[in-house]
Amino acid sequence: MLEVAAHSLAAVLGAWLGLTVATRAGSPASRVFALLSLAIATWSSSIIVERLSTAAAAQLVGHAVEELMAAVIIAGTAHFSLVIASDGLPSARRRGIVLGIYVANFVFAAPTILGTLTTLPRLTDDPLPGAAFGWVWIAVRLVSLVIAARWLLGALRVAAAGSLRQRQVRAALATVATGGIGGGMRFLPIVGRLDAWIGVSFVALAVVLAAYAVFSAGIFFGPAVAGRAFRTSLLGGLGSFVVIGLVLGVEAASRALTGVELPLFTAMALVVTVTLYEPATQRLRRRLGGGGPRAIARRRLLQALGQSGPTAQSVEAGVQPALARLAGVLDVRGLAVARADGAILATEGIGAASTWIEAIPLVADGEVVGELRIGPTSSGDPLSTRDLDLVRMSAAYVAAALRAGRREDEQVEQLAGLAAERAAVESKASTLHAALVQHADAPAGLRVHALGPLRVERAGEPIERWGGDKAGTRQAQGLFAFLLDRGERGVAKDEVLELIWPDTDLERADLAFHRTMVGLRQTLDPRRDGRTSQVVRFHNDRYRLDPSIVVWSDVAVFLERLDAAKSCDDPTRRLGMLEEARALAGGDYMDDCPFYGDSAEVEEQRRYLRDRITDLRIAIGEAYEALGDRLSAAAAFREAVRGAPAGSARAEAGLARLGL
Repeated sequence: MLEVAAHSLAAVLGAWLGLTVATRAGSPASRVFALLSLAIATWSSSIIVERLSTAAAAQLVGHAVEELMAAVIIAGTAHFSLVIASDGLPSARRRGIVLGIYVANFVFAAPTILGTLTTLPRLTDDPLPGAAFGWVWIAVRLVSLVIAARWLLGALRVAAAGSLRQRQVRAALATVATGGIGGGMRFLPIVGRLDAWIGVSFVALAVVLAAYAVFSAGIFFGPAVAGRAFRTSLLGGLGSFVVIGLVLGVEAASRALTGVELPLFTAMALVVTVTLYEPATQRLRRRLGGGGPRAIARRRLLQALGQSGPTAQSVEAGVQPALARLAGVLDVRGLAVARADGAILATEGIGAASTWIEAIPLVADGEVVGELRIGPTSSGDPLSTRDLDLVRMSAAYVAAALRAGRREDEQVEQLAGLAAERAAVESKASTLHAALVQHADAPAGLRVHALGPLRVERAGEPIERWGGDKAGTRQAQGLFAFLLDRGERGVAKDEVLELIWPDTDLERADLAFHRTMVGLRQTLDPRRDGRTSQVVRFHNDRYRLDPSIVVWSDVAVFLERLDAAKSCDDPTRRLGMLEEARALAGGDYMDDCPFYGDSAEVEEQRRYLRDRITDLRIAIGEAYEALGDRLSAAAAFREAVRGAPAGSARAEAGLARLGL
C-alpha cells in the first residue's frame, strides 16, 4: 500500500504537470517535459492497476504498459536533459545519441511488452536463462541516465553564477538525479519487492522537484506567468476534483435515498455543473488575474492575439530574459534598455550611468524607440565582431518589442475605454429599462384644478367616484384634498379623523379611515389593489401622496407664471404671462371641496393664493396702464378691489390715477 500511495502521488502530479506545460508552453523542452510527465503518470497508473486489480487480463495489460512507459521515461529523461543543457538547440551528434537511447530502450523493452520474455531475471535469484539480457538491459538504462546527468552538469559549469540559467539547469539536474535514483532502485538489486515504495517515493519526489523547476525556476515561463499558471491550474484541478466528487456523491445519495436506479439526479447535477462551470471559472480567473480595467483589457487583447490566458504576457516581458541571456553570452557587466523618453525598461547587472561604454539606438521601421546601453566586459576586452553582430540582432529584437509593446499599450487603452463606454451604455440601457417598466406600471397621471372648485382629471376624464365599494366619495375626495395640500409634510391619521369623522367614536372612525384610504388608493391607481398600492405612502406615522401621480396642477402653473413675469423685462411678454396666470385663477382655492374646503386647515393656503391673485390683478392693471389701455387697466383694478375682502389700496390708487 505504501507503493500504491507513492505511485498515486506520482501519477496525479505527473498528469497535472504534463497537461499544464503541454497546454501553456510551446518550446521543444516543454514538449519533451510534457511527454515525460505524462509517461510517469501512465507508468504509475499501470502499476497501481497491477497491484490492486483482481483481473488477470488487466494485470497483463498493466504490466505491458508499465514496461513501455519505463522505456519512454528513461529515454525521455535523456531527451529532456539534452534540450535543457543545449537550450533547445542540440548538436546533430547529440540528437543522434538521444535517438539511439530511444531505440535501445524500446528494443530491450519489446520482449517483455510482447510477452516473449515474461519474467525479467532478478540479480538476487539464481541465474536463469536470459540473465545476460537482463544485465544488458540494466546497463542501457544506467548509461541513459548517466548521459543525461553529464549533459546537465556540463551546462551547469558554463552557466553564469547567480543567473536565471544557472537556477534552471540546477533545478533540472536535481529532478533528473532524484528520478534516476528512484528508477535505479526499481531495476537494480538494491531493495526487495516489499520495499519497492522507496524507489517510487524518489520518483514522486522528482516530480515535486519538476514542479519547482517549472513554477519557481521558470524553465518554461517567466516568474509572473509561472505563478499565474500554477494558481489557475492548481485551483482548476481542485475545482474539477470537487465537481466530480459532487456529481458522484449526488448519484450515490440519490440511489440510497430514493432507490431509483435511473441517473435522473446525476443528469440534473451535470446540467447544473455545465451551466455554472464556465462563468464560475471566468470569475475566478479575473479574481486571480487581479488588476483594474486596464489589466482586464490587456488580458482580453492578448487572448484576441491567440495568447493562452494563464501564460499570456506583454511582448515587452521578453526583454528582461533576453538581456539576461545576452549579458551571460557577451560576459558584460551590465545591460540596460531605455525608452525614447529616457525611462528604463529593463536592466541586467550594474546600472550606473557612468558604466555604459556604448549606447546603440533602437530603430524599428525607421523610428527610434529607445537605446540599448552596454557596459564593459568582465575581462576589459572590447567586443569581438561576432559579439557586435549578436548585439545588433538583440537591438533589432528589443526595438521591435518596444514598438509592438507601445502599440499594445495603445490598443489596451482603447480597449479599456471601449469597455468603459460599453459599460456606460449597458448602465443607461438598464436605467432606461427600469424607467420604461416603472412608466408602464405607474398609474396614469392626474391633472388637478384647485383654483376654484376642486376638479381632477385622468386621461381627459374627470374623476367623479372617489371612494370604493365601502367608502364614501365625499370622504375620499376630502382626504385627497388634504393630502394634496400638505404635500411632503403629510398628514397624521388623527388629523384626518378630526377633519372627516369628528363626531364618530374612535373605533368606527378608524375603520372608516382605513376603508376610505383603500378606496382612495384604488381610485388613484385602478390597476393595483388598494391595500398594496404605493400611490399614498405611509412613513413615520404620516401619510403622503406620491408627487409623481400629479402631472399638472393649476396652482403650480399659476405660481410659475407669476415668478417668470417678475423676472421678464419685455412688457409685452410679461403681460402675456400675467394673463396666462389670470386665466387659471378661477376662484378661491379648493372652493366647495367636501370637508377640507370648509375646514381651518385650508385657510392658510387659501389666503396666500387670494393675496397672490390680488397682486396679479393689480400688476395686470399697471401693465395695461403703462401701455395706455385705460379700459383694460380699469377692469383689472376693479377685479382686484372686488376680490380683496378688505379692499386694496393699490388698486384704488390705480383707479384714481385713471380718474375713475
